[in-house]
Amino acid sequence: MEIDLEFQKMIDLYLESIKTRVEELMKEAIESEIYDAYTPVDNGYQRTYTFLNSVKAHINPEGNIYLYVDINEGSQYYSVVDGSPQFLNIGNFIEGGHRDSTGYGGEYHNYSPRLYLEKASELITKDFPELNVQIIK
Repeated sequence: MEIDLEFQKMIDLYLESIKTRVEELMKEAIESEIYDAYTPVDNGYQRTYTFLNSVKAHINPEGNIYLYVDINEGSQYYSVVDGSPQFLNIGNFIEGGHRDSTGYGGEYHNYSPRLYLEKASELITKDFPELNVQIIK
């Protein structure tokens, strides 16, 4: 039993030592798959980088790193159609794409999928092949 505790401590120390790098890899994926993938069509629009700057990593007691984007209420994601807050939907809209029938043109209403989770998984697996990377949506 004591050996299990020591082994878990070693795992936790290892995960803590790579946590920052894993966050960086997720940010690289977001940069390449989202921010570098298109230029906003509205000349008045200024990117806030809220999505990129909301990347978090958490190590749970079972010895897993959970990597996620922590978008919460108060972020600047609102529907351009009806003004409703979209912070709960933004990750799904980005990863899966988004189309609606409002009749408006432009990137916001015909938005191709940006597979940042798959790219992050690829980058993390390349740097850390010993990890079992899983995407949970």
